[in-house]
Amino acid sequence: SPAVGACRAGGRGLPGRRDEMVHGQASVVFLIECQKTQPGESVYVVGGHKALGEWSPGHAAPLTTNAATFPLWTSESIQLPVGQPIDFKFVILRANMTVVRWEGFQGNRTVEALPGAMMSVRSTWDNIKTTSSTTDVSDSHVPPATGMGMVKEGGTLMNRTTSGTISFEEQMETLTHTLTEKEPMKRNFSQSLLGLEEPGTDQVAEVAPVGELQVKQSPTDEDGDAAPAMSPNRRGVALQHISSFSALTEMADVETKTQVRQRRQAAQYEPFNLSVPVVIVTSEIAPYSKSGGLGLVAASYSYEFARNGHRTMAVSPKYQHYEGIQYLGETRVRVDGQEQLVKYWHLWKDFGDGKGCDHIFVDHPSIERGGGLYNGADGREYGDNLLRFSLLSAAAMEAPLILHVGGFPYGDKVMFIANDWQAGLVPLYLCYKYRRNGCYPQARCMYVIHNLGYQGQYHSVKPTEFFGIDQQAAADVSLGNCINLTKGALICADRVLTVSPNYAWEIQTKEGGFGLDDYVKGKAHGLRLSGILNGIDDCWNPETDPKITRNFSVDNFVEGKAANKAALQKMLGLRQDPTAVLLGFVGRLTWQKGVDVLGDVVPWLMEDTGNGVTGHVQLIMMGNGEEKYANALRWAEGAYNGRVCGYVGFDPKVEHQMMAGCDLFVMPSRYEPCGLPQMYSQQYGTLPVVHATGGLVDSVKDLKEGIDVATGFLIPYMAVDKMKEALYQAMELFMKRREDFRHMQRTAMNTDFYWPRAMDQYEQNIDWAMYEPPCQR
Repeated sequence: SPAVGACRAGGRGLPGRRDEMVHGQASVVFLIECQKTQPGESVYVVGGHKALGEWSPGHAAPLTTNAATFPLWTSESIQLPVGQPIDFKFVILRANMTVVRWEGFQGNRTVEALPGAMMSVRSTWDNIKTTSSTTDVSDSHVPPATGMGMVKEGGTLMNRTTSGTISFEEQMETLTHTLTEKEPMKRNFSQSLLGLEEPGTDQVAEVAPVGELQVKQSPTDEDGDAAPAMSPNRRGVALQHISSFSALTEMADVETKTQVRQRRQAAQYEPFNLSVPVVIVTSEIAPYSKSGGLGLVAASYSYEFARNGHRTMAVSPKYQHYEGIQYLGETRVRVDGQEQLVKYWHLWKDFGDGKGCDHIFVDHPSIERGGGLYNGADGREYGDNLLRFSLLSAAAMEAPLILHVGGFPYGDKVMFIANDWQAGLVPLYLCYKYRRNGCYPQARCMYVIHNLGYQGQYHSVKPTEFFGIDQQAAADVSLGNCINLTKGALICADRVLTVSPNYAWEIQTKEGGFGLDDYVKGKAHGLRLSGILNGIDDCWNPETDPKITRNFSVDNFVEGKAANKAALQKMLGLRQDPTAVLLGFVGRLTWQKGVDVLGDVVPWLMEDTGNGVTGHVQLIMMGNGEEKYANALRWAEGAYNGRVCGYVGFDPKVEHQMMAGCDLFVMPSRYEPCGLPQMYSQQYGTLPVVHATGGLVDSVKDLKEGIDVATGFLIPYMAVDKMKEALYQAMELFMKRREDFRHMQRTAMNTDFYWPRAMDQYEQNIDWAMYEPPCQR
């Protein structure tokens, strides 16, 4: 419907939620194209209503942008009275809310909200002309834009509350309950793959149909070359002390990275603060220590920041004596009410051109254990983990000041990158122990949330004594009757980052915030929250991948994928049928990954009902986790011999071969902060079918957005019928509209999810943090 007042119809409507409209009010989203800002500056909308600050810049409504959408700035949805013309204008403010500049034209724009509609109002800086469009809220499904200005279009966000379906709130409430009700010694880490290998057992699990699974899975020894026939034993590599299959990914070496990047687009953002050293604080970093995706991300940080030109240090625990490390020095830090002696070990990792990373390993008697990084074989946390990771943070704070690496220390003007709750004390110590004493006055800390479900919660701890902090700091790190290291980090960090823009929105909700949503929203309202989609490693490249049967590029992918598909079918015992649509799934066998719903659609996939689609399908499911799902995979393989491979276990080589040989990749995760496989698959022309949640929304463009931009298919909410709809749409396109399917494959292969793209946004956030005032408590 056309808007009235000064705004004329035009542009694209931004849907909202039915519950956004209240009596006498309707939602308006303001957008403006503006390239006049400098680092540390943002655009605001101000006008003649209290929601727009009543012409006071200090109370104006913020707009936000990011590297992907700049120069378009977007506000959250703002409630304005229906039928009342309201004047407005845009202004650029610094972080301290001082005015930089107003728009230069005479007069003001005017907007008039319409009843029953969600309006988007789009402008260009210094141009009084404005266009608007409206969407009937009864037809819209998308939540309001986040505090990061990530406006969600086209109904592609998370789960919809629809009659007869499970809402996002209900699903997230279930997940929140699952995590918070864990026994205390299993609450701070994922155990979905831990403890699966039980030495000394030789009992073989009985294979039973779905719904009759009462037996216990007992994996046997590594069997990477096992025959593809149905087997009750686990296949692939050992999984002991692994919480995510990402930990088993082999990263490309420096030479390979250099070669493949010569053919890609260079970084687009020019950083202002490359002279500021970066200090990465992490509980794991590949290849030295890794149990999940964090180890890979931290390793990528260490390479990318260094290659960009930052002097780079990575501080992590010394879980064992790594080859090539050298003793560097020691100091004492106060933790658990006493002075603790920590030692530092050093290893320089050379990335070429005189650039590299100083790896600093923190040594203390509590750190090195015979089991996993965090847990024993039973999946229970080590009883002194709070001590271990408090020591990591305390030692990391001292390292730039006292360690002479390369002849001189890093100094007190550094950027700390603190990762997850294990490094959550870094921003708190920076605020309370160092800045208050005149140390690190120019340093900043960015806290990265990789998974808010795990927060570092511990009971029966007196924070003033254990951490050596005052009462105010103790209040920051306390929540209820326990301490919560993530809460302290959220309050004290100069900026907070998440691993995808959509996840930054999700954790601001009651359902997705795991009890910390108010603190996350506080950071968002202060314009200090960003979501940056993780990058993928250069090893995921079909042109150079040594693990696949035939290398290929976007220019010859049809032949290349056909060869890889045939080889994959043969290797895994499937019928060699090039006309069958081949689906793949790789993941932990848990409720979170949606394998229960995927299992429910297998009989439907396999049944030929004469529609020319179902029944002409093959399925590979590879994973390990809960015993009932593992046995369900085995049952499916036996029930549909030659058409289903239920690979219980994991092999990194097979994962690469699946990305190259499958036609579709299914990823029905109920909860996924970022997700990497859906990005891997697109590089190989394997179109992802994913649940619209977390980083999956940010990395997959649904067919509804148009065949020219689509790279996959979104399942709007997690239900069997909705998964069937998405899968049928994808499979029908493969079967009956092959040219459209190939067009999507080309588009997917031309996406850029590699780390240099992500680093543009990290560098921009460093610039913002360095120009903004530090967090003061």
